[in-house]
Amino acid sequence: MTFPLMHGYDHINVAARLDPVADVRDRELGERMLRYPKIFPAGSPEFGYAVQFTKEWRIASLGADGPATARYSLAMDLRTAAAKEADAATVQAMLSAAGRLDPEEGEQLAKDEWEIGDRRYRVVRVEKFILLGDRVMEPPRSTDADLAANGLLRDHLIDPSAPCGQWEAQLRLNLVGRLPVPGTVPDMVRTEARHAIQTHPGVVLLPPAFIAVEVDGEAWAPLTGGDDPEEARDRLARHFTDLMPRLREFQGDPPSPAELAEWAAIADGIRATPGHHFTVRGRDFRTVRVCRMLRLGRDGPEAPRPSDQDRYGLPTFG
Repeated sequence: MTFPLMHGYDHINVAARLDPVADVRDRELGERMLRYPKIFPAGSPEFGYAVQFTKEWRIASLGADGPATARYSLAMDLRTAAAKEADAATVQAMLSAAGRLDPEEGEQLAKDEWEIGDRRYRVVRVEKFILLGDRVMEPPRSTDADLAANGLLRDHLIDPSAPCGQWEAQLRLNLVGRLPVPGTVPDMVRTEARHAIQTHPGVVLLPPAFIAVEVDGEAWAPLTGGDDPEEARDRLARHFTDLMPRLREFQGDPPSPAELAEWAAIADGIRATPGHHFTVRGRDFRTVRVCRMLRLGRDGPEAPRPSDQDRYGLPTFG
């Protein structure tokens, strides 16, 4: 089957007038770009898979830490879909693909694209970044409060030709030619990034994620995260009341009553402090907005790069 190419992947449709909600979002983005003008990479890429049906591409799942994990997710969803599919040939193709991606024995097949029936499935990579100001990372925006907590972005439409405001257009243009800073990554990673600019010159922004970090001077360490700002705050509090005690128990070094009381006080302080900056018992915590972008080419969204396979490896079953 021949699948249509992606329309408008290399264009940005700037609208003179947006709907009121989109207009507020774009104006807030502009304010943040002026206040936090630097783009700072936010760790390793995120992986998932997207599905093409007719002309549309939609994200089916995100949140995987490597291509292999995304393939396992695709295998699980193919098995679930096969149970609801009426066409026998399509069911067989789905189960066959799932069996190669998540075999009972042997190694996973490192194949990132499958054409099954009238759909095309592709493992995709999503880059993450943070807007950075004067040694301060961008906190959540006021318009983030309305985000649905759907970090996997299931059924999210990839629509590069959707109307956008001038500030979103500017940010997307800033991201198009962005390369890793020399010396921060292996040369091959920079070479592949340069190649991706040519093969996938389009950029779309995806809904953000959020992380909770502890700041110590100029150093910061991520502790946990969430799909929306309030979830990140709640998980930060539970980091001290749930995760830390269990971790210490697992390490064979149970926390003392004094430590448990200290962690409980920190959690209470986080929950009681309004906003996204929590200074509790001498420790500095912040909720940070993590932006996400997907590169697009003539044939659709970008798949994992060779260095992604090397970096995360493939599972071995013995």
